[in-house]
Amino acid sequence: MAIKYRLFQSTQEGPTNGKWYARAVVDEVVDTDALAELIQRNCSVKRSDVKAVLTELSEVMRDQLLAGNRVKIEGLGSFKVGFTSKPAATRAEWVPTTHVSGTHINFQPETMDTYSAGKRTRSAAALQGIEFTELRGYDDGSTSTSGSDDGGGELPLG
Repeated sequence: MAIKYRLFQSTQEGPTNGKWYARAVVDEVVDTDALAELIQRNCSVKRSDVKAVLTELSEVMRDQLLAGNRVKIEGLGSFKVGFTSKPAATRAEWVPTTHVSGTHINFQPETMDTYSAGKRTRSAAALQGIEFTELRGYDDGSTSTSGSDDGGGELPLG
């Protein structure tokens, strides 16, 4: 399995104009039911039990995040609430109902250190062994996804 990407050429004014970049492409969304089915295949727990635990996990995580706590899932990473705010002229004037302009969840993946030639590299533990493959078809007329002589194959990284 590989992370799929498509190349695009920047049209923004400035030094990036005309440069080529890649964007990750998602094939499908794996929902709670699908996760429960996949987990059931790998252990002795029934899909319905797994789904119940995953459903409860999302509810408990929400409660903990709303309480201002960080939620750490070992092997995956940590979640916490973040927000953006508008400025106030003075400390006394700043109130959340007026100055908080948006909320979001921050995710920090669990990391692993690897050492090679005396240099440390830190990367997300869940992405160890990641590979990439180019999806064609945006602007080159091709639909090839890998294995071609034009650089469309998988690229291991990590």
